[in-house]
Amino acid sequence: MIPLTNYHTHNSLCDGTGELEEYLAAARRKGFAALGFTSHAPLPFINDWTLAEADLDTYCSRVRELQKNSDPELYLGLEIDYIPDRMGPAEERWKQYRFDYTIGSVHMIPVDGKAWSIDGPDDEFLHLYRNVYHRDGTAMAVEYYRLLEEMIHKGGFTILGHLDLIKKKNLKMHFLDEEAPRYTNAVLRVLDSLADSGIFMEINSGGLFRGATEGVYPSFSILQEARRRGIPLVINSDAHTPEALDFHFNEACDLARKAGYRRTMMLLDGDWREIPLGGT
Repeated sequence: MIPLTNYHTHNSLCDGTGELEEYLAAARRKGFAALGFTSHAPLPFINDWTLAEADLDTYCSRVRELQKNSDPELYLGLEIDYIPDRMGPAEERWKQYRFDYTIGSVHMIPVDGKAWSIDGPDDEFLHLYRNVYHRDGTAMAVEYYRLLEEMIHKGGFTILGHLDLIKKKNLKMHFLDEEAPRYTNAVLRVLDSLADSGIFMEINSGGLFRGATEGVYPSFSILQEARRRGIPLVINSDAHTPEALDFHFNEACDLARKAGYRRTMMLLDGDWREIPLGGT
């Protein structure tokens, strides 16, 4: 059996439930080899789901303190949003914190000076879908993937977060045909960019845990295409509660093997290394 690790977690300092210490205790109890914290980076506007700017230093210092003699291994990360001309993982400001790794994600599409959430409040999503993209869900998805491509080209992060997050509301709103050529072509462009970048892709079971999706991010067909391109894989649960740290870990490993992966990336002893997935 491969080691248990998770490098995508959120706690009470952002939009998660549970203190840092509770996550660490849960990881110890579950037999984890390594755990990473990735609170949402502060945004340049008031919100209720990321770190406050005033809490960023506190978050970093608390994790660094917990790292001392930690069992399991503990790593300091940050999930950084990309909003064109406003913020992104490639900003110089993040270097001062010396994160062990970072996750780059797109959660919002900017329109007319405001960033509208694609995976948060329904009213923001519906504004985009109805008023900006005039019920063309594929056009909205294409713009989402264009932003991912842009973020990848600018770089500055280790792991691409939940690649096909745009599908999150598709289960209940049925706004998107994930087999439409316009959609699949946009996905493939992202994968082509990712393959040349050295950035890892994650399997993320967060949507499945919260009942928003019927499967993991990314969908199996995307996982297969990523494997064909040799894109390195990290298995994460995007945990927002301590009990979700290992949610669907074994199933995610099985899915990766089914897609053709034989190794996954793990941060152990301070270095990223390839670990065999096992199985056949």
